[in-house]
Amino acid sequence: MSTIPPEPFVFIPADISSARGGAFRSDWQLHSLSGKTMGTHWSAKFSSSQQLDPHDIERTIIQSLDTVISQMSPWETDSDLRRYEGAPTDSWLVFHAEAFRVLEQALSIAQETSGAYDPTFAQAIDLLGFGPSSFSEYSYSSPEVQDAFTRAGFQRVELSPETRSVYQPGGLTIDLCSIAKGFAVDLACQRLRELGLENYLFEIGGEAKGFGCKPDGTPWLYEIELAHHAKDNLPRAQVALCGLSVATSANYLLYVQCNGQRVAHIVSPVHQDEADKTLSVSVFHDNCMKADAYATALFLQGTNAGLAFAEKRNLAAFFQTASGFQLSSQARELLA
Repeated sequence: MSTIPPEPFVFIPADISSARGGAFRSDWQLHSLSGKTMGTHWSAKFSSSQQLDPHDIERTIIQSLDTVISQMSPWETDSDLRRYEGAPTDSWLVFHAEAFRVLEQALSIAQETSGAYDPTFAQAIDLLGFGPSSFSEYSYSSPEVQDAFTRAGFQRVELSPETRSVYQPGGLTIDLCSIAKGFAVDLACQRLRELGLENYLFEIGGEAKGFGCKPDGTPWLYEIELAHHAKDNLPRAQVALCGLSVATSANYLLYVQCNGQRVAHIVSPVHQDEADKTLSVSVFHDNCMKADAYATALFLQGTNAGLAFAEKRNLAAFFQTASGFQLSSQARELLA
């Protein structure tokens, strides 16, 4: 006997004035574009009165994504991160403006979380099989991984904003995958607005931002993905993205089994057991880069500590657990 799925939650921001911020008409055509990037997919929906060539839109999006990949991908040998990894001990390396900005934000959130979130865990991530090296079947408890955590530390990174330079103390590596995708959404959206678009929804594999509305005047609805083992118990959740970003972090999609232990791609040397009890965390923010990093930081802290952190930082956060949803006070106010 099949069960009837619960009615979906539809979160509408209390202030949706931005959905009507641009002009719109019901006879405008709705365009859709999509492609592959960063190991996942991107998609764009937009409408406009202007006679814009969809190829120009697609070219702008791809150029934005390529900027992020070329500077921040751990798989690109000439990226800022790979060059930093190979920089001599006690040296300074000049970063591109975009990569430097993202690193600054990542280090700021690392400071806020006292290192639960830390962009210098790159070597541990690589050893666990989620970096550019070949998978070597290490687990969280492997001495090599624990040693990599010990030798990491965001406190070891020094920045020189005047020259956009980053200090290499020796043997330190950086991974920005937990924040770069959100920045890529922001960058692509910024360039779409520079082209004159006022009504669009753009997404990269779970990180999304919306502006304006559909041709019929309704806001862009984005569905937050449910963990596959919770779909029978939890209702679908949709949010109207009206000048708003959403980013979701979870460990149920990208993981491997190693010696009977599930090894997932979001890693930290602390709070790992508690984090496993959280299926996913979504953060709503006007800045997708911040939403992306905060979602990971909250996930790593687990539901109880993550909710407390979100309350203290006034973050709109949506926690998915096996028993249901939990929202921070800011999320309840934002999505009233």
